Amino acid sequence: MLQGDSPFACDYREHTSAYPHTELGIDLKLMTQQPGRLPVGRYLCGTITRDAEDHYLFVEHVAKALWPVKRNPHVFVGRYINVNRKPDGTIYPTFNRPEYNEKLTFAKFCMEAAKELRQVAKLADSATGLGEGEGIGLIRA
Repeated sequence: MLQGDSPFACDYREHTSAYPHTELGIDLKLMTQQPGRLPVGRYLCGTITRDAEDHYLFVEHVAKALWPVKRNPHVFVGRYINVNRKPDGTIYPTFNRPEYNEKLTFAKFCMEAAKELRQVAKLADSATGLGEGEGIGLIRA
């Protein structure tokens, strides 16, 4: 249809040379968070994909506020232990799962984890004076 000498075909060829990234006469499907038509002048962040000849799909990105809040964030990230904070503010340690070998035996892992626990206890005491750890921010060993 656009290969002939019709006025429409000639105008199309002139248009594509001036605007090479423009597609005429396509179907565009919008997948947005809000139903209904998009208001004039509103911007959306998302991804456009071409899923068929003359058919495109736009998927809106979900806003960060809609992502779930991370539960029990890390307060201390160590090589052998991590310390997490519960929603009520209490902190608790968890042990990492090492791969044992000739250099790292179970006994060595226990000793190194104990060193990290003592380090966290000192940080908690210096942060609050009470040993509860409420003043500890994210610390990486």
